[in-house]
Amino acid sequence: MVVDSDDIETVAVIGAGEMGRGIGAVAALAGYKTAITDIDESQLEEAAEQIEWSYEKRVEKGNATDEEVNAALERLVFTTEFDEAVGDADFATEAAVEQQTVKEDIFADLDAAAPEDAILATNTSGLNITQLAETTDRPEQVIGTHWFNPPMLMELVEVVMTEHTPDSVADTAEELVESFGKTSIRCKMDIPSFIVNRLMRPYGEGPAWMVYRGEYSIEEIDSAMRYKEGFPMGPFELADFTGGIQIRVEGEQDHLEDDRPMAYDTEVCPLLHQLYEKERYGQKAGAGYYEYDEHDEPQISVDTGQDFDTLLVWAPILNEAAKMVENEVASAEDIDTGARLGGNWPVGPLEKTDEVGADVVLEKLTEIASRHKDTNKLAETLPCDLLVQKAKNGETFH
Repeated sequence: MVVDSDDIETVAVIGAGEMGRGIGAVAALAGYKTAITDIDESQLEEAAEQIEWSYEKRVEKGNATDEEVNAALERLVFTTEFDEAVGDADFATEAAVEQQTVKEDIFADLDAAAPEDAILATNTSGLNITQLAETTDRPEQVIGTHWFNPPMLMELVEVVMTEHTPDSVADTAEELVESFGKTSIRCKMDIPSFIVNRLMRPYGEGPAWMVYRGEYSIEEIDSAMRYKEGFPMGPFELADFTGGIQIRVEGEQDHLEDDRPMAYDTEVCPLLHQLYEKERYGQKAGAGYYEYDEHDEPQISVDTGQDFDTLLVWAPILNEAAKMVENEVASAEDIDTGARLGGNWPVGPLEKTDEVGADVVLEKLTEIASRHKDTNKLAETLPCDLLVQKAKNGETFH
């Protein structure tokens, strides 16, 4: 018997880093008795201070009362004793470092210590949840809950199912997320990067190829996507801000060896390798696509990208979104909600497809694919069958 959402009273969070403390803070404020555990005592002390600070900020902004915050603080427990933290948890989520083997070890320990009816969750942005589930004797009770940073402020949580997850467990996880005051979207298949981060990949990868081939400049593309399309950041400044160059290059082999459905089978753009070899990892390294000696953010002119065709960036993203619908990974509504709330995009990709027309997207994809005829990206850029069907029949996604 698996716990039902109405019966969840106690939440455990493994890992007191930025994500773990944020998830714990949200759970406690929502009325749940919450235990945060970590092997590092100083990390727990810092987490307690940060949570109290974040609560004070909510009170200052009128988003919580002193009474609500005081009650939440009373519901919070910080401990280095793992078994004590998870021993009576109805819902336990790990928020440890993003390494598959580390998380697998935690899940084996969770399975041994948590109550038999507890749901075990992982906050991962794209690791193999099915493998995590299979380290336990209750794989059907394991679910992915991918939070976005910072958890206190970001509204979205992706609920990710594995091949072992029944709908009832996914329903319970979504109901819990909603009780936290968050919006959930469901990823029905454990695919690499899930929904939002999967859309982010072509947002960065396609522009990198255009620059690598000498077709457009970094500034042209960033200017156009920020000022013409309304994205919070262009693809290159976003990669520098998130450390995307290092993440993509160092994660390349893992992606190529991933055997999950819809696994990536192409190498990253050579431009990223060139920057990586020069240790240009991004903003924190002082250089990435841009230099950061004098400015905290790149100085991008509004006028630079006015003549750039933004559909060259959009089209592969729209195709990736259509693939997810075609393969029943997620609904069109959830994909668009994820992009808007998780990526702060101005419009969801399938809403964008409906806006410009599937036939126009199809034509642009054909143009892009022709530029990749001699690269390993050709198959990835070809339009999916569902998009072709929508274009042929004049259909929309919504």
